[in-house]
Amino acid sequence: MDWPDGADKLAESFAELSLERTITKGLKSAEEIDRLTVDEKLGDIERAVYLLSSGQEVQRISVIKSLPQLLRDHNADCMKRVVPKVKEVLHVAGSDVQVAATQAFLTIIENQIVSYPVFAQTFLQSMLQSIDNRDPAIAYSWLETLLEVISFLPKDIIKKEILTITISKGQLSQSVHSRLASCKILGRVATKFDSFMIKKEILPLVTSLCQDVDYEVRGCMCRQLDAVARGLGLESTKSAILPELVELSNDEESFVRLAALETVVSLLSLLDDETCVNTIIPLMCRFCENALQNEDPTLPSVAHQFGRLCHGLSVNLNEDQKIWFLDFYRRMCVLGLTEGKSKSSDRMTPNLLNIFEEEDSYAECRQCAGYNFPCMVLFAGPRNFKTELYSTFSSLCDDPHRLVRRTVACGFHEVAKLLGSSVLMIQQELINLLKDDSPEVLEGLVPHVPETLEMFAKGGGNVVTESKLTGLADLVPALMAAESQAACSRRWRLHRDLITQFECLPKCLTSDQIYYKFLPVLFKHLTTNRVLPVKLAAARTICVFIRHNRKLEQRQELCCRLIEECCHGNSSWKRILFMDICKILMEMFSKMFFKEYFYEFVLELAQDPVANVRLKFCHLLPALKKQIKLPTDRPLLQQLELMVRRLMAHEKDRDVAERIRHSVLELDKIQIGMDSGTNRFYMDDDLADQRKEEEERLLIELEEKEKEEAEKSMKNPSSAKVGGRKKSNEDGKLTKKGSKPAKSSNVSGKKAGQSNSNSSLLPGPPPHLSSSKGNKTMKSLSSAKSSKTGKNSPIGDASSLSSSSSIRPRKGSDGSAAQATAHNVVKRLYNESTSGHSSKKSSSSSRKSSATTTSSASSTSTDGKPRRKISKS
Repeated sequence: MDWPDGADKLAESFAELSLERTITKGLKSAEEIDRLTVDEKLGDIERAVYLLSSGQEVQRISVIKSLPQLLRDHNADCMKRVVPKVKEVLHVAGSDVQVAATQAFLTIIENQIVSYPVFAQTFLQSMLQSIDNRDPAIAYSWLETLLEVISFLPKDIIKKEILTITISKGQLSQSVHSRLASCKILGRVATKFDSFMIKKEILPLVTSLCQDVDYEVRGCMCRQLDAVARGLGLESTKSAILPELVELSNDEESFVRLAALETVVSLLSLLDDETCVNTIIPLMCRFCENALQNEDPTLPSVAHQFGRLCHGLSVNLNEDQKIWFLDFYRRMCVLGLTEGKSKSSDRMTPNLLNIFEEEDSYAECRQCAGYNFPCMVLFAGPRNFKTELYSTFSSLCDDPHRLVRRTVACGFHEVAKLLGSSVLMIQQELINLLKDDSPEVLEGLVPHVPETLEMFAKGGGNVVTESKLTGLADLVPALMAAESQAACSRRWRLHRDLITQFECLPKCLTSDQIYYKFLPVLFKHLTTNRVLPVKLAAARTICVFIRHNRKLEQRQELCCRLIEECCHGNSSWKRILFMDICKILMEMFSKMFFKEYFYEFVLELAQDPVANVRLKFCHLLPALKKQIKLPTDRPLLQQLELMVRRLMAHEKDRDVAERIRHSVLELDKIQIGMDSGTNRFYMDDDLADQRKEEEERLLIELEEKEKEEAEKSMKNPSSAKVGGRKKSNEDGKLTKKGSKPAKSSNVSGKKAGQSNSNSSLLPGPPPHLSSSKGNKTMKSLSSAKSSKTGKNSPIGDASSLSSSSSIRPRKGSDGSAAQATAHNVVKRLYNESTSGHSSKKSSSSSRKSSATTTSSASSTSTDGKPRRKISKS
């Protein structure tokens, strides 16, 4: 085809696509429609009989699937007219009809739609005939259904209808397929009969099938010996089943030996100590040694079952046998690894591992061994971990095959829990796994990162101490490397999950470590990442960090950063994201905190020039109204109503106008809370919000208490040195009297981070979170808010979460009780229990300079009601 002709045809194709045409492809012809049409006047039974007799295959399938419902509604007519037709159809039906029939028959017996004798006479016979179908798929489907049905049938029907046919199918003259079916049925019916019946009717056939000439039959029967043995009991098992099991474990076929191994492991809970010591332990030692020496195909299965084997035999092993099992496990963990072979050298040529089949089997063996490592730690005992298993664990964490490392990473948290007080021993292995360049390894580690880090933070104890938190500084670069690896990979779900798991970091790291290391990265993803779930995860994690941050100035700077980057962002999606952040803040913080920091800024978005932003704001209106309490928040309610009236009057976008009408209806149904708390409908919400507010206030008082202690220690270093005993808080944190705790920098220019207790571990503040820029942001936001509302912005104030009357501590003996309450509340939410009360200084009428100390003040709103203000720190 030359180019002009091709261009003409292409133009015609585009012209056809632009036309609205009826698609005729795939429509049925008139003839086909006539064949599929059924008289509407026919009843359910007549229609079913008609479709089974002369309908299409899809219609027959529909009738068979509706058979249970037909039996419920028209039992007698269905049994008389429909069921015989179904049995006729099954003789010549295809696989789809057969599979539909298996599901229908199983549903009938599960729900007991018909009685057991009726089911045995009508449906069971068809099932027993269908398991000999020539199509292997159909025969397998009916056999599996029969095995499920046996669980519901009574003993007498099984003995009369099933057992006789099963014994005849198990004879040597029958086909291999029939004997295999007989093995499976024998294992299922053995659980229905008593020991005498099994000895008389089933055991002779079981022995014959265990010695069958076909290895598949021997292996299949070997897998059923567990069920037969539990039906026989211990004594009969020792005399009849164990000899067959020992012989099968030495079979020439690896398939049979593998089945014997799995059966032995399953039987350990049934056997007594004498049998385990005299028979099972020597048998398994010989079996494992032969598998390792011959390197046969059963070796990966030995590694997979080894944990259960050791756990089941642990009470029967002497010291020498335990040493042998541990040594055998160590050999499996390094199988196929040559001396000097490193992980880095293999990663240079990753495809070489897939060339040789034996390399894959070795890697599979090490992977199964790594899967059983937590069980082996339990077997050896945590006290012997360093001498017996540490080198093996280190080798598995540094294995050249990524699947082995992934398997170890999946069970790392279990190993950490088992080690207890010795958990810090494997900290380097955790760092290596976090820095692994394979995303699959990180996928195995991420789901249990909180459990693992909390174990390291506790150091194996029940409490988290300040020294332990500082000692986890080595994990920070590893966690950052893991986040970078997840961000660079194309697996955004992994990245989202890792950022979500970072919510546990306040329990494991100090506020400064989180502020200087993790928050800059999260803000970067919040504003630059293109995946919305990742941005939402980053936003939620940032809110969690703000919630648990111990320093007021850092909390204020983070709130300012959210407003500056998102609420005042130059892109509409950033402003939409800010409203998603507001939902998280309203859920996580108290109503007072949200109103002081974010409420008036989110109201600005009602006048956004982008319609989608205004549409998102309309969705947020009900939640904004729920934050208001009268009479204190009457000015905010007036602002909210003003914004709604403006949208109702001036909105031109159709979608936004429609949404605002719906939102107004929702707003009318919301009852505004009252400060008095007399409305019982809001009692639970008020109590939860009051609890959040109290926790936020106590966090500020805790920081002020630490500042006062730091000032006293600086003024009187000699007394601080004398009182240098460690003081233990309720949550386990230890601080020295007279030590210099972290101290927030003020607006006068002192850099944040210079007074941190662990400043040697931290660099200077990041450029976008430095104190100078944070203060500049607070000043700009303060002026913007002042120009709009006529009041000073709360962003730059110091006491953010309580009025001067509500947070004033009680003097005298009442102070100790309040201090105890503070300890309990902060312990519950922040894992920080050092608490105290500092006296509040009354604020002056005019704002003092930025170098003054933190003070809380109360101001008066436009309607004369008191409003809490926050002075700059």
